[in-house]
Amino acid sequence: MRKKILVLCLLVCMTFSLFAANKYYDNGSQRFTISAGVDFPLSITRFADNTTKTFFDTKLSLGGYGSICYQLNVSPQIALGCEIGYMFNFVIDGKLVTNVPIIAKATWLPVQGTIDIPISLGAGICYLSLSDGGSYLPFYVSAEIGLQYYFTENWGIGVNTGVWMIPEIYFSSAAKEKNAFATFLPATLMVTYRQ
Repeated sequence: MRKKILVLCLLVCMTFSLFAANKYYDNGSQRFTISAGVDFPLSITRFADNTTKTFFDTKLSLGGYGSICYQLNVSPQIALGCEIGYMFNFVIDGKLVTNVPIIAKATWLPVQGTIDIPISLGAGICYLSLSDGGSYLPFYVSAEIGLQYYFTENWGIGVNTGVWMIPEIYFSSAAKEKNAFATFLPATLMVTYRQ
């Protein structure tokens, strides 16, 4: 089994290296992306009672997400930039949970040209708010992969998915029972302009 996985990994790496030989981006190339789609709540872990709720047990509904991202290539395969988004979900009792992530984002483009495969890592803060008035600024981490097709030299469309992680950590002893860790799975459509 391990040999099969190793062979599969080698084939994937060789395929990426064949496509990566064709460089489209230069230092200073820019990408502006607008994304919209849904987010699936994957899990919520509460540290007070050491329980993890997954998928439909999280008591969160399927939510929506939209974002704007700007990136600048610092090398032909690496782009750095920032993203601001808006995510919402409803709790089973009807309360609205909103997240506004503001993150720094690094993207590796192993396949680029007419087809791009961006692989991104992001980190920053997230304004988390509940409709009953509570709000918090937790840390936010994302890992994503996408597939984009450029139908002109500058304009492309694509899809994106990954995992978003939001740890909600309180340091005061009165609020420690609220400590939690949430993960979400995004599925978004994106439009990108590059130059």
